[in-house]
Amino acid sequence: MALLYPQNTGMIVSNQNRTFCHSAIHKSIALLASLLIGLLVSKVAIATDENSEAPLATFDFAIAETLDAIGHPPRFLAGLAGYETYSRQKGILPPTINLGYRFLPNLELLASSPPTHILISPPAHTNLLPRLRKIADVKEYPLYKYADSDGNHNDWQTIEELTRQLGDLVGHPDAAEHYIEQSRQHFAGLKQALNDVDSPILMVRLMDERHARVYGAGSVEGMILNRLGLENAWQGELGQWGMTTVSATPLFDIDAKLVFLDSPYGPDGGVRQLLSDGQWRHLPNVKQGNYTIIPVNYWSWGGLPAARRFADSLVSHLTESDSIDGASADTNQ
Repeated sequence: MALLYPQNTGMIVSNQNRTFCHSAIHKSIALLASLLIGLLVSKVAIATDENSEAPLATFDFAIAETLDAIGHPPRFLAGLAGYETYSRQKGILPPTINLGYRFLPNLELLASSPPTHILISPPAHTNLLPRLRKIADVKEYPLYKYADSDGNHNDWQTIEELTRQLGDLVGHPDAAEHYIEQSRQHFAGLKQALNDVDSPILMVRLMDERHARVYGAGSVEGMILNRLGLENAWQGELGQWGMTTVSATPLFDIDAKLVFLDSPYGPDGGVRQLLSDGQWRHLPNVKQGNYTIIPVNYWSWGGLPAARRFADSLVSHLTESDSIDGASADTNQ
């Protein structure tokens, strides 16, 4: 078929090529612009995510584990290695920057990347307040017997309130309330499992062949006995940390089921070794096999997460008769 305008063919092809090139260039520019916009949006989103994670520092493990439980672990934590040793749990928190010793935190490291807030639990670290306030805003959360000055407090309410305050701080009050309600239901189930346990409980940690600690109000151990409706057999005085050190003598006259807490610093099997030697083996409860040993997997002045871990272990050991029978058999050998 003949072309109507053969003389214009080259011009048409040239214009078509030019149009194609312009179209390709426009598409490339549009694609590049889209990529740049996408990259900027991505960076903004990442920055927003980082900011939403509230860069916090804390020197108290009750605060740290509670933040983690509601989905906002702290960026900095002092005493991490000590907490892991005490609770015998490696990787107890998601990756966090270790500030070193609990009472000798690395403030230079903290100041090199200041957090939004530094969270402490008085009376600990109050001597550092002037230096801490130069780094970031400091918030104080007294717990247990330090929660108020007149002594009229409820330990469980205190750690629930801590959970709420931290939820508000990180902008997720719903997460805090959800965890509180979940914990209440968890303890209701544990309490129901203890219907057949009616004897008083004596909570003891053996320190050596002659001395032991007993626990009550002001500690996770005492708080959990109360929350589960169990009677604490120790009615004597307690220190400000909810425990006191005693010799074996006052324990001989207490009629209760003995719950021995494993030592966080001693070797595995250390409690059984102490019970097989010296005066501890002469305790009536030990002779009768009326005791159990609970391994350490919690912080004694922790928040709701520690309370739940301890309560799970306690209820499990109190309701499993095999563990008590096994302890009795080991003692009588």
